[in-house]
Amino acid sequence: MQSRKWRVISRAGATAMTLGLMSGSVAMGAETQPGSEQGSSTPPSRIVAGRKLHQPPGLGGTGMEARKSVQAFITWAGQSVVLEQEDARQVLRAAADNPDIIQAFAEEILETHKEGDASRTLVALGLLGEMRTHEGAKFLAEFVRMPLPTKGTVIEGELQEEAQQARLQAKAVAGIAYLRNPEFDREVLYQAGAHPSVIVRAEAISAFLWNRGDSLEARKEVEPYVRAEERLLLERVRRVSGEKAETFNRKLNAYLKAHPEVQAPNPEPKEPRPPEEKPYTFDVTPPKF
Repeated sequence: MQSRKWRVISRAGATAMTLGLMSGSVAMGAETQPGSEQGSSTPPSRIVAGRKLHQPPGLGGTGMEARKSVQAFITWAGQSVVLEQEDARQVLRAAADNPDIIQAFAEEILETHKEGDASRTLVALGLLGEMRTHEGAKFLAEFVRMPLPTKGTVIEGELQEEAQQARLQAKAVAGIAYLRNPEFDREVLYQAGAHPSVIVRAEAISAFLWNRGDSLEARKEVEPYVRAEERLLLERVRRVSGEKAETFNRKLNAYLKAHPEVQAPNPEPKEPRPPEEKPYTFDVTPPKF
């Protein structure tokens, strides 16, 4: 039971934040699959050094032109670095009044999600949330309410396709919360308790609190929606941008001391091999070649 709870809480905190946008918290990880069986021999530092920074493509136009500009911007954002956060924000803010751009983002999200490109879908969801528009938030709310898959690959009791979509929906609910609008706040609060995945419920709680400065008033507002067995999610430790490891570790140690049930279990010792199963031993002498 302890192992199961640790896995649930661990995965609930693993949603990534694209470009660090929409939140001051630092992502703990993102589950992506490599595009090739053999890794590149070029170090990432050299790839980054070879890019021209602070040159994002623009967002604009109508119809297909808008769609192409959105596709180019998503590609750029997926390759960007932290130093380019403000570049991305400026372009997104400038395009927020263009309904064709909002529609193009929605179409790209649905298409890449259908194609199974979770990484690109995640980036696009984050960018749409950063735009903070009413129509964008409406689409994100619809995306969050999409039914989770019920068939696929099960690993350690977890349906991988369900978990993958839940991580995407967690990104969407963070975008809804970032709008900081009473109408859409109700959607975030609803999902904090009603969504079938703990990954989304946990992010809804975290995003609602973060967008209100983790205030006591915000906690009191969201707490009635949180399931009784998930109240500890109200106290999850957040590492903010620029926070030193020593400060974060103190907060984390205090949290783990207060909630030992979420700690990873000790590894189970492996049984020694029986003598007959030791490697490189044979019952008979092998024939000569």
